[in-house]
Amino acid sequence: MKKRGLVLTAAFMLAGVLSGAALAEESSAGVTVNENSESATGYTAEFCYEDEKATNVKLVGGFQFYVSGDINVYSKGVTLCANDSFTNHLIEWNEWEAGKDLKHVVDTGSTVEMEKDENGAWTAKVDLPGGSYLYQYQVSYDGGENFETIADPANLPSCNVEFGSKQSRSKFFVPYDEKQGDEEYYDWSWVTPIEDESKQGEIIAVHYDGLDMEQVAQIYLPAGYEESREEPYKVLYLSHGGGGDEADWFHQGNAGNILDRLIADEACEPFVVVCMLNEVYRDKFEGASENDDYFLYCYDNIKNYLIPYVEEHYNVSTEVSGKAFAGLSNGAKLTNEIYINDPGAFSYFGLFSGSSAWAWPELEDYFAYQEPDIYLAAGWADQLMMGVTYHTDKDKTMMGIKEDLEKAGITYNKGGSYITVEGCHDWFVWAQVFRDYVATTLWK
Repeated sequence: MKKRGLVLTAAFMLAGVLSGAALAEESSAGVTVNENSESATGYTAEFCYEDEKATNVKLVGGFQFYVSGDINVYSKGVTLCANDSFTNHLIEWNEWEAGKDLKHVVDTGSTVEMEKDENGAWTAKVDLPGGSYLYQYQVSYDGGENFETIADPANLPSCNVEFGSKQSRSKFFVPYDEKQGDEEYYDWSWVTPIEDESKQGEIIAVHYDGLDMEQVAQIYLPAGYEESREEPYKVLYLSHGGGGDEADWFHQGNAGNILDRLIADEACEPFVVVCMLNEVYRDKFEGASENDDYFLYCYDNIKNYLIPYVEEHYNVSTEVSGKAFAGLSNGAKLTNEIYINDPGAFSYFGLFSGSSAWAWPELEDYFAYQEPDIYLAAGWADQLMMGVTYHTDKDKTMMGIKEDLEKAGITYNKGGSYITVEGCHDWFVWAQVFRDYVATTLWK
């Protein structure tokens, strides 16, 4: 039996679908989501923040939408007028209406002024359709001159407590109601914790000896994980984006919840997911987000420190056929760099919302690049689908790498087209993409 080493463990669970509700039963503070017949969506999220010294409080969250198909927010080569901007075409939560084909966009775009009630607590009410929402409070103690941004102290990210991650946004879920109309889109129950606890996976926080320093990672073990299982579990190494950390995918992206449900529905086989921390190496490199040396340094840590640790302590595959790598934004650039420099290391590469197309090599023979399975996806309104770097020497777009692959005769997305989902460069997009990747591509 393999030993896990030094770990901090916690069951991957949330207190029901309505995050913060359990806390609210003991205190008026936090967030509760209530059915509301007068709401256009059928639900109202009620926020309460208690701070006697605060002079002003704002609620900031992902409460904006766009009209599906609106060319003004389309990211594939549309240029707006000089006096126009993307944000001018977004719809705020209080303007939401059923039947207008509105989609989530920007996971932290809305600001709501909170009001002080008769008990001295700061409150706000927001009517929302189904989804997984991230939010923060901005608190001022000097009449609004300066604001401090904090997570909701009555609904802290669970990983801050159990795992030590620096997640700074709180989270809650809103169910679907028939008043919302578009059930296929607004039923986001697939991101919520599965009700049957025996089918819930586990998130493990680990410390390991990494490149230059002690490092941290978080590991998803599927429900029923067996250290002595004869067939090792396949393993996905999954990277955060710029400014993120090892908890991003599990907290903000709900990756564990998504996997629990897909595995329970037999839409995928049980497998292990490993999320690393790459951001700690950023300061070593100038212009890290477009610097090959930064991404290769991160890969040095992953290849020579993290992967050996995982393979020693967990029952995971050591065969290329049982290993995959994927990431979002900067993590997509990292994935692309690994594919370019070490194409035989993984059998699957998933690029979500970005690439390092600037580093694509000019070769006569791309035979070594044809074996792995390549997956490309981005949001319909995602600036890294086809943005300002497109066709430049710093091309980090999805369309840029798509064209490079096509010129080299390399198929992607199993011979189909690139994937687009509704949304921008945000967690509404990456949750959808992750679900599609696992259900349609990974280990298929």
